[in-house]
Amino acid sequence: MQAIEPHLVSVKLERNQLIEDYETPTEKVLFPTNSVISVVLDMSDGDTAEIGIIGRDGMTGLAIVLGEPSVNQRSIVQIPDGALSLPAAYFRSAIDDDPEFRAFTLRYARAVLSATARLSACNALHPTTERCARWLLMAQDRVEGDLLLLTQEFLGQMLGVRRASVALAASQLQEAGFISYSRGHINIKSRGGLESAACECYLAMERDWKSTMGYGLRDAADSPASLDGAALR
Repeated sequence: MQAIEPHLVSVKLERNQLIEDYETPTEKVLFPTNSVISVVLDMSDGDTAEIGIIGRDGMTGLAIVLGEPSVNQRSIVQIPDGALSLPAAYFRSAIDDDPEFRAFTLRYARAVLSATARLSACNALHPTTERCARWLLMAQDRVEGDLLLLTQEFLGQMLGVRRASVALAASQLQEAGFISYSRGHINIKSRGGLESAACECYLAMERDWKSTMGYGLRDAADSPASLDGAALR
């Protein structure tokens, strides 16, 4: 923190804003404070699927940690709000100069790779409604409050399914009283209900993340402000 804090700048993120792109040098590292960034892969037929989610539990710029000049996927803002921005040069210097900081970022890389593997299996094996509930819980853990500014179309892209499938899943969750949905606004009405509807991956990912990183988000869902900038502590 002593190495990077003087160089952190608060920025606003807009919906659909492109943060990282294929073969593009990483110029800054973002630490979301109340935003959600999706890491996605694009197929040749135009389909898109999410392979990672970044909120106040993490950061962009993983390529720098791994010693790569650029990434092989895109990162886009899914839920807009704020973040702390750090020039890539200062991030690289902190990694090079501070062994403890480098070890922490490598541990973060390991946690991300584990989460990516879990997401891949989840997307291949679990029903859309269970995956939708899992994603909504993960998103709520990373923002303040119960309201998610999110369209069904965008959620469908992240889950790798058609909009009709997401509409059916959202309808089932709404009929059960777990959420309410209207024109791009999803309100979480019952976390307990969503957890009962989600696949095993939600709790497994939270458990694995906490085991590797030493912090999690689920336990603080009722007091989200306490975890602002968690990845920086």
